[in-house]
Amino acid sequence: MSTARLPDPQSGSLAAEPNWLELDRSPHALQFYAGDGPLLDSLVRFISTALEEGDSVFVLATPVHMDGIAERLRVQGVDMSSAAKKGRYVTVDAFQVLARLTVDGKPSRVCFDEFIREVFMPLEAAAESRPKRVAVCGEVVSLLWADGKAEAAIEMEHFWNELAERVCCRLRCFYPIAAFSDTAQNELFLKLCAEHASVIPHQGHLRKVTSRHKTA
Repeated sequence: MSTARLPDPQSGSLAAEPNWLELDRSPHALQFYAGDGPLLDSLVRFISTALEEGDSVFVLATPVHMDGIAERLRVQGVDMSSAAKKGRYVTVDAFQVLARLTVDGKPSRVCFDEFIREVFMPLEAAAESRPKRVAVCGEVVSLLWADGKAEAAIEMEHFWNELAERVCCRLRCFYPIAAFSDTAQNELFLKLCAEHASVIPHQGHLRKVTSRHKTA
């Protein structure tokens, strides 16, 4: 694995607008955000592009973010209901998923694999893209981090990476920048970034952090 200089998540420096076309094709992107508006705009771009390309879409978000995504998709005229009827668009509550994927506060491989079989694999089967692909955007893992369980969050990110090695998918994780104010966690922050192919600091610019993933 080759690793470039990782971004400072708290940096307030201005930077160039990211290449969203490249980002939306990243096998596993990590996005930091300070406000919901820019976050939701980028997620809707990611989702609508995936649906247009025939991918299935899996959204694992908190109710507030799910509502924001749904409203923006409606405004843009994206036909979510049609995609949902075809089994290509599924949304789930991130809090409920977290409870299902953990045992005593720790990620469970057994529970994760069962969840993937029950929910993810039908999405892959319903995809119209060739090869069949699923675009996933979620904040389940960020809930672990926010709960002070950084090591558990990194472990669950690794579960998703292992899934990406077996199936064709594009993953987008998003974390609130406020969760990274503790400088004592710098090493864990670097480990988190290293689990991703691309990192977007909250000001918006893109830094490649690892080349161990191959773009699907």
